[in-house]
Amino acid sequence: MMALSSGKIIATFFDKTLKELEAQDAMSKLVEVDSISMDTMQNTTDQYWRNVEQQAPVIVGRDLTGLATDIIEQVYPLTVSAPRNDFFELNVSQLRDEGFMDRRAKAGAKKLASDLNKQIADEVAAKGSLYYETSSVDFDFVAEADAILDERQAYRDDGASFFLNSRANQAMSGNLASRTLYPNNRSEEAYKKNMVGENVAGFDMYRASFAGNVAARVNATTSTVASDVLDVPAGQHTVGGSLVNLDYRFGTVSMTSAANYRVGDVITFAGVNSLGVMDKSDTGELMTAKIIAIDTNDITYYPKLIAANQAGITTAQAAYANISTAIVSTMVVSKVNVVGGKVNSFWANDSICVVNGREPLELLGEFAGMKVERETMSNGIDLYIAYDASLSTLNAQIRLFTRYGVVNKDPSRNGNAILTP
Repeated sequence: MMALSSGKIIATFFDKTLKELEAQDAMSKLVEVDSISMDTMQNTTDQYWRNVEQQAPVIVGRDLTGLATDIIEQVYPLTVSAPRNDFFELNVSQLRDEGFMDRRAKAGAKKLASDLNKQIADEVAAKGSLYYETSSVDFDFVAEADAILDERQAYRDDGASFFLNSRANQAMSGNLASRTLYPNNRSEEAYKKNMVGENVAGFDMYRASFAGNVAARVNATTSTVASDVLDVPAGQHTVGGSLVNLDYRFGTVSMTSAANYRVGDVITFAGVNSLGVMDKSDTGELMTAKIIAIDTNDITYYPKLIAANQAGITTAQAAYANISTAIVSTMVVSKVNVVGGKVNSFWANDSICVVNGREPLELLGEFAGMKVERETMSNGIDLYIAYDASLSTLNAQIRLFTRYGVVNKDPSRNGNAILTP
C-alpha cells in the first residue's frame, strides 16, 4: 500500500477546491477582470486608477482656426479589498480521511464562490443607475432593459447579462417551459446550472439566488434643486496646490432639502432626459441617477450628469453630455424606487470590473514548515493555499483565500429591474 503523503493530500484537496470554485462561479466570468501587480499594490496602498473611453466632439467647417480642443482623460479608482478566507484546523485523522477532505473542499469553495457572486450583485444593486419597475411577466420585462441601453447607445460588444432573482425566475418559468419567451434557450441541463436563455432581448439570462436589494423610497415627497449643477468631465483636480485624480463617476447636486431622500434612492430631474452617447439624440426618457451619499442637503449620485447647454461648458466637455438639458435651480427631483425589493440586475459585461490582487505568498514558503501554492482560475482571479502543522497540538492548519476588489466602473451601463405584484 502506498504511504500517505501530506503534500499529495493537500494538493488533491486544493485541486478539488479549485474545480468546485469554477463550477460554482456564476458572475465573475460575466464581468471584466483586471490584475494589479504586487509592486503597484505595495506602492499605492492597494488602489490604482484606470482610464475610461474618451469622447471626441465633431467640429463642422473648413477653417478650424482657433477651434482645436483639449483632450479629457477621465479615470476611476480600483481598490483591492482584504483577503476572503476559509481558515480551519484539523487533526491528522481528518487529514487522511479522503471523504472528509472532499466535503471540506466543496464547502469552502461554495462559500468563497457565493461570497464573490454576492459582492458583484450588491455592487450593481447599490450603484447601478439604470432602474425600472414593472408587473409585466413576459418578454417585455427583459426588453425594457435592452431598450434603455440601446437608446442610450451603450457599448455592449463584450456581451450583456441579466440575472433573475429566484421569485422572478419562478414567475417567468411558464414562459421558459413553453419556449415562447426564450427562442434561443439552451437545454434543460443548462437551465439547471443557472443559465435561463441566450440572447433574450440582447442579454444572456441567468437565475441568481444571491440578488441584491433596492429599498423602497421613504415617501413620494419631492424637493427642488437649490443651485445650478455645473459638473463637467475631468481627469484631475487641484487639492492643496497639487493635481490629484478625480473619480469621473460621481456628480453632486445641492437641494433645498434632502430630508426625504436616502442613499440608494433612484432619482430623476423634471424635464431632464437621457441622451444617446454617440449622436446626442434625446431619448425622450427621464435620466435616472443613483444616490450614493448625502451630506446635509448635498446629494452625490452616479453617474455624473452633464448637459451641452449648461453655463460655461467647453466644446470638449460637451462631447461627454449625457442629459438633454442643464439641471438648474428650482427643478423638481423625484424618487422612482416606488416599490423596491429584491432586484433583477443587468449590465453590459465590461461595466463591472473585478480587480485581482496578487500576493507574494511564496515568501512565506521560505519559513520552516509552511507550504504555499497559487493557481489562477479561468476568471483571472488567484486562489491561494497556505498550510502548516503544530508540534504542540499535532494538528494541521489550512488557509484558503482569494483577494480582489469589485468596482462599478460605469454605473450608466448597469442597473436593476423590479418585478412588481
